[in-house]
Formats: sequence, structure tokens, C-alpha cells
Amino acid sequence: MDLAQLQAQHVAVEKLANRFLSLIADDRLARPLGTLRWQLARELMAHLALEDRIFYPSMQRQAHAQLRDTAARLQVEMGPIAASFSHYMSRWSDDRIAREWCDFCRESRQMIDAILHRMRKEEHLLMPLLAEAGLEPPLKRAS
Repeated sequence: MDLAQLQAQHVAVEKLANRFLSLIADDRLARPLGTLRWQLARELMAHLALEDRIFYPSMQRQAHAQLRDTAARLQVEMGPIAASFSHYMSRWSDDRIAREWCDFCRESRQMIDAILHRMRKEEHLLMPLLAEAGLEPPLKRAS
């Protein structure tokens, strides 16, 4: 399992999310953001797929009990967030975004906050356990 790749994806998602947040900061001024929105979605979905298919199953086979248990819990917790993001993406068409800009901004901020909080939680809980298990040195966030 390449933890550097997962960390790079976290950084990429965070950068895209922060750019997106800057464009929706003023909910009185509608801005075109379709391309950025889909870039964020693609990056996030690729990351979630890698975690779900490779990372978490690998972590749940480790001898380190706390790592195994934490990974299992985090994988279960991610399901509703991923489903919520998928629903968010399908619910907000370009036309609806233009018509309901303020609501879109509010819901987008909530969604992105949930995603960023989740990524920080993974890093805070899992990275020390990975190091403790001798799998990888703790990875530093590129802020």
C-alpha cells in the first residue's frame, strides 16, 4: 500500500476544496465553477475508491489490533459521507446552481467541511498507528 499516494490525494482534494470554498465564499455573487466542481468530484471519488478497495482492507489484515479496529471503524464511517457527496453531486445541476446559488453555497460549504474534517480525522487517528505498527513513518501534511 502506497501511503504517499494516499497522502498526495489528500493534499490534492484539500487544494481543490479550498479553491472551491474561495469561489463560494460570497454567496451573493454567483460564479462559474462547473469544471472545478467536477475536478474535485473526480479526485475525491478516485481517492475514496482507493481507500475502500485497497487501503482499508489492507489495514484490516494487519496484526496491530488498534490499527485494524480503527481502520474498520473509519471505513464504516466513510460510507455515509461518500453517499452524501454522491447525492449532492447529482442533486445540483448547473441550472439549479444558477437558480439557487445561495442554497448551493451553503450546502457546498457543509459538504466540503465534512470531507475535510474526515480527512483530518483519518490523518490524526491512522498515521500514528501506521508508524506504531512499523508500516510507514508518519506522513506530514503539506499545508
